Amino acid sequence: MKALKCDLNKSMLNIGYVGAVLLTTLLCFTAKAYTDPNTAKIYTVFECIAKLDKQLFADDYSFSSYLIFAKGMSGYMAMFLPIIAAFPFMTAFCAERNGGSMRFNITRTGSLRYYLSKFCSAFLCGGSAVLFGYIIFGVIVRIIFPSLSQYELSADDLSFVLVNNKNELIGVLRYMLSAFLYGAISTMPALFISSFCKNPYLITCVPFMVTYMWQIAVQKLIANSMMKEDFDRASILENFYPNSIMNLSYYTAFADTKYILFFNFGIILFSVIGFIVIMNMRPDKGV
Repeated sequence: MKALKCDLNKSMLNIGYVGAVLLTTLLCFTAKAYTDPNTAKIYTVFECIAKLDKQLFADDYSFSSYLIFAKGMSGYMAMFLPIIAAFPFMTAFCAERNGGSMRFNITRTGSLRYYLSKFCSAFLCGGSAVLFGYIIFGVIVRIIFPSLSQYELSADDLSFVLVNNKNELIGVLRYMLSAFLYGAISTMPALFISSFCKNPYLITCVPFMVTYMWQIAVQKLIANSMMKEDFDRASILENFYPNSIMNLSYYTAFADTKYILFFNFGIILFSVIGFIVIMNMRPDKGV
């Protein structure tokens, strides 16, 4: 526990953590929020605030703070989150490695405990940084946009908006939990790469490129499945997008979530085992 507490302090009390929180908030504002039915122009959250008539916010429930909040983790987030979420861990880990204290810390705490501590700190710091950034976005959105209760919605419309959530609060909490998991899992590729790479730029940028290629590959596979009218396969492939973990915010049945859970758990397992094995195989223990 002492090793984990020390790692959390190193990761959370640095500029990388603050930067991850603020960048998450900024990226949330770049999410697509509204499409003009007349011109087909797409507006981001930023553009909605800056350009659209506030009366439109009051008339159209798609501008409710709940739905805007729900859209915050979409858009460019899927590509850039592996970079942003890794900032806290990468900053602290590279500083420790470059400072020459890693060998001493491994000897003092034990190799396995040290590696697991790094995993836990990366997971918790990446997840919490994204979560706090998302919360800041949510607070701002709540101030600017009307709440869902201000619209006169029928029971069917309200059910459509909330999907499988019983009420607005439960929906918000599930979005926040999904955001935490999204950020935490997005840190895992950087953790794995740090086991054999000392360059902080590669540690953060390689996951970005891999995520982009993975997303393109899934899109092409889905497109091919749709052309062959294999809709069941296309539906399954939807669960393998990099940001699929966010779907947990409205899925309820295990039948809907099993592929998402298996996919993301596989990322965690592969990254952790790979990190431990490679670090153990290195004569310098990663120093």
